[in-house]
Amino acid sequence: MKKLYYTILATAAALTTASCVDLLNTAPENQIASENMWTTPELALKGMNGLYETFYNRKQSNGTQVRSENLDGLNKYGIEALGFCTDYYANNYPIYLLYNQAKRANDWQLAHEWRFCYTIVHAANDAVTNLHKAGLDAPTYERYLCEARFLRAWAYSRLNKFWQGVPVYLEPISNEQCTRTQESAEYVWREVVLPDLKYCIDNASFPENTLGESNFGRPSKGAAYALRGMAYMWLKEWQNAANDFEQVGQCGYDLWRGEYIDFFSPDNERDNEMIFAIQYDEESGYCDNIQQAVGARDTYGGWDEVKPASDFVDYYQNDDGTEFKWSQVTGLENWDQLTPRQRAVFFCRDGLKSNAKLASQKTQAIGICGQDIFDRYYLDNGNEARIKAAYDKRDPRLKQTIVTPYEPVDCFTAGLNGDENMIGKQLRWPLYLQGTSGGDFWLDKRTSAYYCYRKYVRFLKGELIDRQRCYTDFPLIRYTDVILQWAEALIELNEFTPAKNLIDQVRARAHMPGITIGGLDAMREAVRYERRVEFPVEAVNFFDEVRWGTYKETKFQGQDVHGGQSWWGDNTVEYAWYWDDCLWPWSVPQGELQRNASLTTRPGWVY
Repeated sequence: MKKLYYTILATAAALTTASCVDLLNTAPENQIASENMWTTPELALKGMNGLYETFYNRKQSNGTQVRSENLDGLNKYGIEALGFCTDYYANNYPIYLLYNQAKRANDWQLAHEWRFCYTIVHAANDAVTNLHKAGLDAPTYERYLCEARFLRAWAYSRLNKFWQGVPVYLEPISNEQCTRTQESAEYVWREVVLPDLKYCIDNASFPENTLGESNFGRPSKGAAYALRGMAYMWLKEWQNAANDFEQVGQCGYDLWRGEYIDFFSPDNERDNEMIFAIQYDEESGYCDNIQQAVGARDTYGGWDEVKPASDFVDYYQNDDGTEFKWSQVTGLENWDQLTPRQRAVFFCRDGLKSNAKLASQKTQAIGICGQDIFDRYYLDNGNEARIKAAYDKRDPRLKQTIVTPYEPVDCFTAGLNGDENMIGKQLRWPLYLQGTSGGDFWLDKRTSAYYCYRKYVRFLKGELIDRQRCYTDFPLIRYTDVILQWAEALIELNEFTPAKNLIDQVRARAHMPGITIGGLDAMREAVRYERRVEFPVEAVNFFDEVRWGTYKETKFQGQDVHGGQSWWGDNTVEYAWYWDDCLWPWSVPQGELQRNASLTTRPGWVY
């Protein structure tokens, strides 16, 4: 089993759950108080390790639903669910920022993100201010200082992407001193994020990369260049962004050269692709529960709450780089003449007419598509093959990322099939045979036709201890992100040929043809396509869409009301999403406004 090279110790500096963390208070008996943390090199190391504590989910045994009782640490699932790629559904707890017509400032995600980021900020401030007391040698002191300032810059970057301006604190303070109002977004970028990252980049003691065994996973100069380039992207300073992104490769980072999906595994997570990540280990207590959130019931008992959106699946190109259209699939030529519910007829399993055991499944299907449509279009032998062909000859990342209908898959869940792997199961609809080889691939929502992610999901016996003990590292910055934002910056500079070369590197890895150089809009769409299909389940897309101004166009398909969908695209299955112009940037959390009357709110949010 792999080892975490920075061990998060229980003795690390105390971090409370308040947004303004009072690091001057005496800590509990099992922790070291702030005034003592930075007094020796040994304690300073523990204090630095403690800066990473906030990223971990300590409540994962309670589930994956996006509510205060269940989640802490990095909010992967909630932010992923807000993006175009993913449709999130939990039986009692949908994503309320989408689900509620009124956008409420007491939403848990607002409170959590504010608290999460400021916890990192105040812990970093404590380190920056007090590290000089620890008696460290000069190189170690400077390296620790760079790490703390990098983490502070990362946290303020995340805050700024949500709120477009937040209060700034760059020194240790008490809760009572958290009385500042928001600075502008530009101020946060220019006076906080950029200076911290410049300090890291200019510091001779900060390593070019952290790809070695001794300090893997720590921030590095390459990570600082990447994060600063991303800040410049938000500022629309394209040349500065491009310059920084170019430096990341010079620091030793590179593009993963294997199959796309293979990178997201413990075997390959330490490739030069990985710039900055949350490290997980199943035996250390610092494991992840992503299998429970993303996997299906047939993959270690997952809940598949985080699942691919049908709009996103339809977005994947054909393997020749052309746009996919359902009406161009053989046998589906009348697709555009049918309503979304009528299109369900094309997705039905074989045998609904001839197999008497499937009588209830036939009734379920007809109840959606209608008897006349069923009689006209359904193929009792060949319906599965016809729809399966719609997912063939597509961008290979589609089937690598997503379990598609009628594609055989081997899988494992303890207690099923004699506690052995189930061979050749298929995602069929309506569901009939579960729990055995050759049966139906079992999602959690068994009455609906939903897709399931493959990415980050382990399928076979022995790959995990259980669904809550996943140990694949989770990237916060990886080199593909750098390459594609670099290409985006070059496009905005009208440097289309070098942008094409960067995009084509990513497409070549995926076995896709290179793009054709077009006008500005076409080139923007080319790089946006790559970013959308590269980063599902990485909590990246929401930030892209709001930065591009395309959020309503993609997540809501340009409508005021959109929502969960079945494979065939029927809208608002079981739940709806409501667009409001105030949805981004976020307004200050209601609880923070009650604590700090100097904060200002945004119009449209309900307090």
